Amino acid sequence: MKTIALFMFVLLGMVWGGSLKAQNLAWHWANPQPHGNDIVDMASNGSLVVQVADMGQLYTSQNSTDWFAQNTQTTNDLQGVTYLGGRMIICGANGTVGYSDDGVTFTTTNLNTANWLVSVASSSNLVVAVGDNGTVFTSSNGVNWQLRFGNGTTTNLPGYNGNWLTSVAYGANGFVLTGDEGNGTTSYLANSGDGIHWTNRTTASINGNLERVAFVNTASPGAKFPPTGFWVVTDTGYAYYSTNGGGSWNAFNALGTAPYTNVLYAIASDLTSGLVAGDNAAILGRGFLSALWNSQIGSSNQLASVAAWPYYAALWNTNGSYQLAGSDGFIEQSTLTNGAYLWSNPYNSSRDWLWQVTLANGLYVAVGDNGRILTSDNGADWSIEAFTATNSIPAMNSSVLFCVGGNSNLLLAAGNSGSLVASPNLLLPVLDTNSNGSFTTNYASSLGVAWYALSAPAGTTNDLAGVCTYSNRFYLVGGNGSIFSLSFTNWNVLTANNLNRYLGGSNWTKLSSPSTNYLSGVTVFTNGLVVSGDQGTILTSPDGANWTRRISGTTNWLFRVQHATNLLVAVGENGSIFTSSNSVNWVSQHSGTSNWLNDAVMVSNTCFVVGNSGSVLASTNLAIWTNVPIITSRSLYSAASQNGQLVVAGLQGTILQAQVIPLTTPVNIVDYTQASGLNLFTVSGTVNQQFTLDASTNLLNWVTGPLLSLVYGDGSLVFYTSEPTNTPRQFYRCKLKP
Repeated sequence: MKTIALFMFVLLGMVWGGSLKAQNLAWHWANPQPHGNDIVDMASNGSLVVQVADMGQLYTSQNSTDWFAQNTQTTNDLQGVTYLGGRMIICGANGTVGYSDDGVTFTTTNLNTANWLVSVASSSNLVVAVGDNGTVFTSSNGVNWQLRFGNGTTTNLPGYNGNWLTSVAYGANGFVLTGDEGNGTTSYLANSGDGIHWTNRTTASINGNLERVAFVNTASPGAKFPPTGFWVVTDTGYAYYSTNGGGSWNAFNALGTAPYTNVLYAIASDLTSGLVAGDNAAILGRGFLSALWNSQIGSSNQLASVAAWPYYAALWNTNGSYQLAGSDGFIEQSTLTNGAYLWSNPYNSSRDWLWQVTLANGLYVAVGDNGRILTSDNGADWSIEAFTATNSIPAMNSSVLFCVGGNSNLLLAAGNSGSLVASPNLLLPVLDTNSNGSFTTNYASSLGVAWYALSAPAGTTNDLAGVCTYSNRFYLVGGNGSIFSLSFTNWNVLTANNLNRYLGGSNWTKLSSPSTNYLSGVTVFTNGLVVSGDQGTILTSPDGANWTRRISGTTNWLFRVQHATNLLVAVGENGSIFTSSNSVNWVSQHSGTSNWLNDAVMVSNTCFVVGNSGSVLASTNLAIWTNVPIITSRSLYSAASQNGQLVVAGLQGTILQAQVIPLTTPVNIVDYTQASGLNLFTVSGTVNQQFTLDASTNLLNWVTGPLLSLVYGDGSLVFYTSEPTNTPRQFYRCKLKP
């Protein structure tokens, strides 16, 4: 038996101070969990489950619960995944194909085409990838590919005149592919015994366009359900099966409701049931001779508790459970208990839109739709906070909170129609259980954690979109040019029961504003307050009481204004970036994008701006801006930073974090085991540290391993690599990224 020696070694990296390296940030999903990318396909080789997603993202898991992001060497959207023996094969946008033999190290290339490859399937000796414009490629090893049809050639699939192919599958010694004829009503379907020569099959009995084909192997006799063979689903909510290799097709009976009209994208099956899923659809079929189909979408019935969501992929795992996955990384898993399928989402993640994230006393606080408030002390692990019940103020769980800010004594969050909530720095009792079963009462700060609803300032019904503190006063700005202020210094009198008496309603003073435009940003500068808003509005005040309108030079909405070292930066509509050294004179900067830009934050000497469609820009002088790649196309509405870390938040509850200034504390290997041909490492350090897991056989010559990050709150990571072959001994070290 091969002996593996483990060498624990840490090499400290140099402190990262430049901005150019910020272009290559390692981004990690903090919310939702396990990630927020759109999962469009899944596969399993029995020991490793893989998800492929947008932006070149790929995630692997050994237990379908703990997922690891892998570097696929591409940012193109991934669309399909399969296994050729032990080799993982992927395909995606712009002719992207790639492979990996260990699920960690990928070789990815482009097949000299702009066509998307949307699906891939394999037999024991051939891989077939299909995509736009009737494109079909084949490969015997996943490395070298041959164009068979489409892609501008004069050779087309037999009888195919459509716009794109949608799916391909292998089983029972043959392939089946599906497509769209382009007329909106007719599908294309063909089968092949070798993946090279194809026969067009009639789809006259099929209703709608075919979205996916899959081979279901249940080993069931033909008279039983689920039937072994190829299954297809359509965009009109129908499902069909073929037991003769795709030659002819039969419709399943009604799928839960009749007629069923949702688009179906996914197919999976075990030995006794079948599952089809799609846009707000998950339908389970069970029966002896024919299926009795039942919708699994949410109800009080424990057998129908799948959340309504767009599901793009389904898988039956060897651990005895179904897994549904789709938009924004959302996952539902089943467990089979006493013959019943029980469904659950294993991750308690909010997907409410987040409009602002700020930092208060070392605590990140994010606010958004449905009164959502999230907090984190490290940017990686986030908790959902709740409003304390009150009898005098309406519930805030239907409010949209647009802004949050304050000081070490009080945080305020405000939103639509004058919504206002407060979190004071009070000491609240916390009951702890001792090891011997006795109880101890301790006290903890409520700042950012306990929130209380307040009456709208001066009875306003305008939106409140910006908040800040200046000279012992709180300021709120919002719709119709609204500006409110509140002065409060006697923090000792505050209790959980009297907040509204001191902080709500008429305690706020409505100030005279020189604008009726929507005001959405407010910040403190060296000479007072600065407000930004719609129609290029810039307002300034030296004392918070008297306001002057300034000429910005634009009619674009300047959504937020922030203090960036010695300059002000205002960002907004059509990629607008304006800077000022005195809050009076403003200079337009070229951002290089037409996307809305929504917020700015300084990290060391670099300013980061975030915006719609996953826009992130960086600059060290606020004049020359560089695009920063990111792992999502979701719109980002806010950013915050501490300890060299960048945290961004936005659409669908997106929170991403990256360590801009590397941490240099040691990373240690604390445990190591071998299982199923894999090396399993447990390492520990500080959240957001980046390092490579390098290998050597002689402690002299080192092979650089995969780049990893510690993204969990306890600074730990469990990671696997394939076990080296024909190696008498192997040493490993954790080397910090320089």
